[in-house]
Amino acid sequence: MKREMNWGIVGLLKTVIQSLLKSEVSNMEQKHSGIIFTAIPDESNEYYRPFYEDIIYFNEYLNANKAFTDQLISLSVEEQDFHTNFFEYDDIWLRDVAPVVTNHLVKFKYQPNYLPKDQGRYLDQQFNKWLKKNDFEFVTSPLILDGGNLIWNKKDTVILTERIFDDNYDWTEEEIIEQLEWDLDVSRVIIIPAEEGDVLAHADGMVKFIDEHTMFISDFLGDHEFRYKVQEIIQEQMPEAEFIVVPSSYTEKGQYDEEIASAKGLYINMLETCDTLYVPKFGLAKDEEVLRYIQQHTEKQVIQSHVGEISTMGGAMNCLTWYCPSHLLPPKMKRLNDQNEGSSIRKIFDWF
Repeated sequence: MKREMNWGIVGLLKTVIQSLLKSEVSNMEQKHSGIIFTAIPDESNEYYRPFYEDIIYFNEYLNANKAFTDQLISLSVEEQDFHTNFFEYDDIWLRDVAPVVTNHLVKFKYQPNYLPKDQGRYLDQQFNKWLKKNDFEFVTSPLILDGGNLIWNKKDTVILTERIFDDNYDWTEEEIIEQLEWDLDVSRVIIIPAEEGDVLAHADGMVKFIDEHTMFISDFLGDHEFRYKVQEIIQEQMPEAEFIVVPSSYTEKGQYDEEIASAKGLYINMLETCDTLYVPKFGLAKDEEVLRYIQQHTEKQVIQSHVGEISTMGGAMNCLTWYCPSHLLPPKMKRLNDQNEGSSIRKIFDWF
């Protein structure tokens, strides 16, 4: 009798969970779950060799802690304990070389002035090969732009630093803005000054839209004058803009590259997916305080992701990843995404 009652309870629980999971799957379809892409350089890469174990751990941690609606795929020539896509891309900063995501994908030229021309050209060519190999559909822009230097409000506005003018010096400012409006299908292009001494000059270390009109903005290490200047420039073109200042805990300690500043302690460099914000976890005393602060200002799920020592090379969560929403994925990756979601559900039922 006792055994029959226990099996009855299990059956009831299974029915309830099945109903909840069906509802969750329906919600996932509505939210257009997507894929987070990362890249793992070859272990022999001289520049990244000291951080190879940190890079693997970053991917393992992200894979273990990612939202249920997100998938992770790492470009790698070696199999890992997480999902990999066999391809040689000998760098970790996917955001800058990957297409910019608005209502469609836009691939800009990747020719950063902080890398040797041959290296930038090689990385751009390699990533283009990967995009074509996997049948991504994208618009190609004639402009030079790092993906980390463009922030979109998911409607009609983008924010970039004035680095876009420097990189495309043979264009007039008016021509550049018109081209961006055309490529990105937006009506408002806002150009802000880069931080002094920032070799990368990326907007993703400065601002982050959290809805159509509201954005996180860096505290710029207490430089109120510069922050007010940035806010004023944005509000000149976007009067309805509202700002939430994100504290930082910046430290130069351990900076790896002599030219590229460390990003350790810059919490604004976060990754956003369909319903989740991934906030960098640096191993600093302020990590938990900033996590709670960000949770108070968004309805999205907020997940910490360990970037640790990797950030001393000059980037954090947004820099290390490229997120492609489901509706912009090529068909074969959409199928993979659906299979992974189904696998997660089956694992829950296997417990019974």
